[in-house]
Amino acid sequence: MTCHRMPFGLPRHALRALLLLIMMPSVQAATEPNGASDLRYMVIAGDVGEGERDQIRRVVLAMEDALSDIDEVRTRVQALSWVAAAEVQFNWPDELTINVHPERAIAYWNESAFINKEGIAFQSRFHAGIDLPHLYGPEDQVDEVMRRYLEIRRALPDFLIEMVEVRARGAVAFELRAGWQVLLGSNDVSERLQRSVVVINRLERMGVDPTNTRIDARYTDGVAINGPIPTTELLLTTHQNSIEGNKL
Repeated sequence: MTCHRMPFGLPRHALRALLLLIMMPSVQAATEPNGASDLRYMVIAGDVGEGERDQIRRVVLAMEDALSDIDEVRTRVQALSWVAAAEVQFNWPDELTINVHPERAIAYWNESAFINKEGIAFQSRFHAGIDLPHLYGPEDQVDEVMRRYLEIRRALPDFLIEMVEVRARGAVAFELRAGWQVLLGSNDVSERLQRSVVVINRLERMGVDPTNTRIDARYTDGVAINGPIPTTELLLTTHQNSIEGNKL
């Protein structure tokens, strides 16, 4: 957990110069915000980086006359989309402490936001670049997309999920990090998913390259496979070579 104590109103270049000079967190006098003469220092604690701390500091300093209202400070900080919760307290005689709990993203949402473990979408420029699954769907169907994502993850616990898409009419498709692409359609999705799991495991045992291999499970009693499936002759040759290699 990081904790930075900074004076209200201190210019950034002055703070950086002081940090370089003494190589430790600084405590120094600063200009007091109007209407909050009893507050001189702000401590921002929590698992947040420099960018997040800077945004919180700017939000709080913009409050001016409301700085002494810790409930209002908490409300303003928690209004930031990437903040899950915050605790605010006043430490006598002149310090405001803000403990920040950032959202934890488990997936990207439609390339423009993230989803937390509760299935709630939020926006953040501080989570970009994280290696997460991509979930796509109508903006008003986050719950349904999340439900399908969790169902697929339970069905394929040994695989990493690259993408899950649920279209407006309920059609489901997903891609695994290994390369398998699966189309489930909109009817009997759970049953088709289980059928696809059987096919994926069988193709894995056969040594099929999953890269760009698509499994279309939108059929009543089977699947169609669009990809480099080994011929019977090649499978028999591979099996025979394996037997020969095991001989002493």
